[in-house]
Amino acid sequence: MTRTEASNVLLIVGATLVNASLGGSLLLFVGSDSDATELALRTTARVSFVWFMLAFVASPLQRLRASPVTAWLLSRRRAFGVIFGLSMSIHVGFILRLYALHAPVRPPMVNDADFFIGVPGLVMVALLTISSVAALKRQLRPVAWQRLHTTGIWLVWAIFFLCLVDSVGRKTTAHPVLAYYTFIAVLLGGMMLRLLAYRRRNTATTGGI
Repeated sequence: MTRTEASNVLLIVGATLVNASLGGSLLLFVGSDSDATELALRTTARVSFVWFMLAFVASPLQRLRASPVTAWLLSRRRAFGVIFGLSMSIHVGFILRLYALHAPVRPPMVNDADFFIGVPGLVMVALLTISSVAALKRQLRPVAWQRLHTTGIWLVWAIFFLCLVDSVGRKTTAHPVLAYYTFIAVLLGGMMLRLLAYRRRNTATTGGI
């Protein structure tokens, strides 16, 4: 195992412990009822969003403006993706808890869009996370792995975008900085970075302006 690989493992373990501790602390200090579980859901979703965006923009940032920071981000991109997947598993745990608290009916905050958009997204996150494990990555051909992750990361981006747009008019937040439109703006900014990086790569390949 190289020094970078060992560092990535430590990052994954440390970040996952922090994510799990954050969710557990909310239930411990805020309460374990439905409202506290919904707060834990929103918090874990936001934390997961941060890890996703770090993985999403690491490569385009390096291509557009290379620096020691962007090089560090790029070397940790796969670790960010794994942390994102594990963070989403914690999020799923709170979803299951919310369903258990409201059983046998569906939780009020969950609608059909959450189900039909969210479930495929969670399946894709699981595939991306599992295929990012080094031992399993070697079982896939490089082209197949690249296609899976390119398609998957854009699908997850789209699901985040759709869920946030759906939440704007349906859910409320008492924290303006964490309002849904802020996350939508970050998503769109990340998309622009990737499109600009893609354009630069094609320009360099074809020798165009």
